[in-house]
Amino acid sequence: MVSPFVEALRAARGLSDINVRQGEEVLVLSSADQDPALHDALIAACDAAGAGDVSAITLVPPDGLGTYAHPRAALAAAAAADLTIVATSMAFPRAYDDMTQAILGAGKRLVLINNAPMPDFARGAARANAQTLLDDTRRVARAISEASSVRVRSAGGTDLTVGICRPCMVLTGYADDECGFGSYPSGEAMSSPAEGTAEGTFVADEYGQVVYISGSGPQIGLIDEPIRLYFERGQLVDAQGGAKKRLLDSIMAAADEHVVNLGELGIGTNPFARPIAHVENKFRLGTAHIALGDNHLIGWRGASTYGGTIVSGRHIDLVTADVEVAVDGTTIIKDARILI
Repeated sequence: MVSPFVEALRAARGLSDINVRQGEEVLVLSSADQDPALHDALIAACDAAGAGDVSAITLVPPDGLGTYAHPRAALAAAAAADLTIVATSMAFPRAYDDMTQAILGAGKRLVLINNAPMPDFARGAARANAQTLLDDTRRVARAISEASSVRVRSAGGTDLTVGICRPCMVLTGYADDECGFGSYPSGEAMSSPAEGTAEGTFVADEYGQVVYISGSGPQIGLIDEPIRLYFERGQLVDAQGGAKKRLLDSIMAAADEHVVNLGELGIGTNPFARPIAHVENKFRLGTAHIALGDNHLIGWRGASTYGGTIVSGRHIDLVTADVEVAVDGTTIIKDARILI
């Protein structure tokens, strides 16, 4: 049996090999409730990849997310490091928080370890070759960026078309200088479509995740009964389904009026990602997801290029499987294969 540390180290090398630059300062930010094998593997991988100084901070989990602010010492250390790897647990704010603002505002780079338990981090999506995944996702993103419209159809009944008006972002775990943000392990071409253009039906039949940009609330998780979502002029006008649809209704009812807008279309590109009950689900090659609500933060430091105009306290991802994706009538993904 392979030890947890060895498994974590194999996965961490994918992150370090594409992100760590020779001689730069790296900070690993972890938490006391995180598996020590993950923390140790990230430090070892960054050191082996040629980092100069590698340091670590371990945070104590907060009592609640509502008013949490990272300690000033942690914020200062992250703002000073060239690259920060955030490996705290889901007990902490993530992706759109004071830590992200401190790092990106200082012109530095951030890689966020996705909200997976350590065994899931070390298996599944992290098994993809990091450079190959980056190259594949760039091809898909380029095709979307150069198109005027994208049509997604699925075996479950999805038939949705959106207009394209801005570049499509690559999200694979690589934190470039433009956006400064990587999510690892991941794999998607992430687009903020032209507002007001989504038309048709999207059938969420796999997974749902809510990013609470403000406040907090329940998650959707695996979807056992499909949710049929109907869009006109970019807005959700009707929905049908069972218990998970009613949960979605309650989440949206507690949000602002902008949450009815389709804010994102994401195309999964990772052939190793699995249909499990966390964010890895939406990165699978052969899936697509939409997000209801906020898109003005997409792109992180590059939000002025990649983000849209919808401002909301919610960003609700919903995933469908077995998709065919076409740009301006040309199919680019079918049968879980990239055709370009």
